[in-house]
Amino acid sequence: MLRNSAAAKRAAPARHRATAPAAKSERRAAILDAAVDLLRVAPLGAFSVEALAHRAGLAKGTVYLYFGTREEVLLAVHAEHAQRLFDVLERALAAPKPDTRRITRAVVRHLQAHPEFLPLAATCRSMLETNISIEAALAFKLNIGARLGPLGARVETLYPQLPRGQGAPLLMASYGMMLGLWQIAEPPDCLEQAMALPEMRMFRITFESQLSTALVNLWEGATRRVAPKARKK
Repeated sequence: MLRNSAAAKRAAPARHRATAPAAKSERRAAILDAAVDLLRVAPLGAFSVEALAHRAGLAKGTVYLYFGTREEVLLAVHAEHAQRLFDVLERALAAPKPDTRRITRAVVRHLQAHPEFLPLAATCRSMLETNISIEAALAFKLNIGARLGPLGARVETLYPQLPRGQGAPLLMASYGMMLGLWQIAEPPDCLEQAMALPEMRMFRITFESQLSTALVNLWEGATRRVAPKARKK
């Protein structure tokens, strides 16, 4: 009996951890893809690790082999979304005749095509402060910085009037403007009915048109500044 039981255990198919780099990459991608699917239903990431694992076709424990927490999964999804936005910006800055309005149009069109970006981005600060390891938070910031630096330098090349070192801050200010205007344009559920009140009229804005105008004003204002004397040497 004991021998037969041992033989049965040896013959039973076992679930193994992915060890090859390609297999690990596939499982990580499957987890992120599942998170993206769930975010379409719950834009703020209000789903459990169990639901995420089920969607990815994996065991719950497998998710934790790749991400320490649910919030780390969401942060990784946001990081991928941010990289795609950087790609759009990079192409716009590399166009034959880039100008502020063309760059702005490219960014706004991308946000229109990917409505999932801003709701998740708006929760990013709270994610960095809740249930995220220092390693994951630092890796996220460093990856963002690795793209911001070269893009900021490209902005400074296109706009010589911009003081040296101000390209990346201009991009970060633009990102802050995106988030702020989106939060105004998309009020919380508790204010949905109140938005019809006459007193709330100033808050009823069309996000895309308001963002386009605000970004153009921000960039044109920043690039009209007189360069410091040190820059002219």
